[in-house]
Amino acid sequence: MGLFFELNLKYKLKMERSTEENGSKIVSNSFNSKMYVEENMVRIVAAEVVVITAVTLATQYYVLAILLGVDFAIRSFTYLPSPLALAAKTIKARFGIKSIPIFAAPKKFAAGIGAVFSFAIFILFYLGLDVAAHAVGGILIFCAVLESGFKICIGCYVYNWLVAPLKNSSFSK
Repeated sequence: MGLFFELNLKYKLKMERSTEENGSKIVSNSFNSKMYVEENMVRIVAAEVVVITAVTLATQYYVLAILLGVDFAIRSFTYLPSPLALAAKTIKARFGIKSIPIFAAPKKFAAGIGAVFSFAIFILFYLGLDVAAHAVGGILIFCAVLESGFKICIGCYVYNWLVAPLKNSSFSK
């Protein structure tokens, strides 16, 4: 967990080329899109996930779970913008929400977990296991609410506790 916050802090410090012009702080807005994502866009996408998952559970319309899983997979396994990320970008621009870069690897890992949960919802509904589908969907909604409302990324914590130590040990050998 400490590695993520340390890298994020180092990047933010390096990125903040602040100069005083007319009494206002100017912060560089350019960052490597493969290593960093925008925190506020991630939070908007999480809010979209809450809505789509709730509609999926309420209607038991399987296609939404598949589309949500594909969107998560696009965000996790590629550098292409997903449909929800494009919608979040539009919302962010419309409301003038500022960009805050954060380390992408934990977010991509969390998106992979979201893809697994979304496809699990589809499979469970398809098999007629509605209670299990609602339980998995409830967990997905809970995690997305934590991310969108409180900046708490459960998948990021899992990444920092499990994946990052493995990556760090492979670098030290």
